[in-house]
Amino acid sequence: MNYEALYSLSKERHSCRDFEPTPLTEEQIRQLLQLARTAPFASGRKNWDIHVVTDRGIIDRMAAAVDQESDVLREKVAPEYAGMFGGYARYFSLFKKAPALFIPVFRVSPTLKILLGDHCTPEITTMERDNMVKSISCVAMLILLGAQSLGLGACYMTGGLVAEKKLKEILQMPSGQEIGAIIPVGNPAKKCSA
Repeated sequence: MNYEALYSLSKERHSCRDFEPTPLTEEQIRQLLQLARTAPFASGRKNWDIHVVTDRGIIDRMAAAVDQESDVLREKVAPEYAGMFGGYARYFSLFKKAPALFIPVFRVSPTLKILLGDHCTPEITTMERDNMVKSISCVAMLILLGAQSLGLGACYMTGGLVAEKKLKEILQMPSGQEIGAIIPVGNPAKKCSA
């Protein structure tokens, strides 16, 4: 691959939130995971993984949990902003239309926090968490570019993380793991050409 091909792929890539119900093939999933696992990772520690969800029941439960949490939050928004929040929050669960969700997850590696003990500062704690978030961002970008290269649509979504606690329960994630994003992937609907 050369610069022009990569630039062209990057320029053509855009967020797609509307998908055909056609499932991804095992080969497409394998290729996206293979590419994503080439991502660099901060601090020399690969404390991340990628969950792939293709079970329609689990995807529907995840979307319902996000919608429910959005409704709870809407109740807490000042009345003059409720309409604006509602318009914004409706995007949080649009992943429900995708046949597959790629969910990068991570575990914070508090190496400096452990080494420094009582001398650890809030800035160092934040830096160590941010290191993992930055690693997940690299993973996500490769999934997005990989989807584009395969003629698939995809979107980087974080709004649904308002319900992260419930999503982690639905996905049966181990304690200490955090969700970095929800990336719906599928064959784009006609109005959402990849």
